[in-house]
Amino acid sequence: MSFKGHCLCGAVHYEACIPAVFMGNCYCVDCRRESGSGHITAVAVPDSTLTITGETKEFIKPADSGQSIRNTFCPICATTLFTHPSGLPGLALIRAGTLDNADQVAPQVNMYVACAPAWDKPVVGLQDFPGMAS
Repeated sequence: MSFKGHCLCGAVHYEACIPAVFMGNCYCVDCRRESGSGHITAVAVPDSTLTITGETKEFIKPADSGQSIRNTFCPICATTLFTHPSGLPGLALIRAGTLDNADQVAPQVNMYVACAPAWDKPVVGLQDFPGMAS
């Protein structure tokens, strides 16, 4: 399976040719604030399988665990393409909204459901975690 996508302006493209490690929805405050929505959906792939074309920038901040989260984004349009939580070493979490084929996404888990806003309830039928999936 190949996951291909790009940022809003098209300056950055990426591809990962491997099955996903997992797919999930995250309702944490950081993902909500950074995305401007109620949650994000991520496709986790080994970072080593990711090929990126175009210049990217990174923003690193502490996670609630005390570790760090590194967001990779386009410096032109500011689209976040991937997240690299230090608690999940070796994984890149592709933002599903940036994929060329959104129909490839089938979330298996809801993470940080304890933080989900009342107006964006977690998807029913998935495994729920009050915090990060373990």
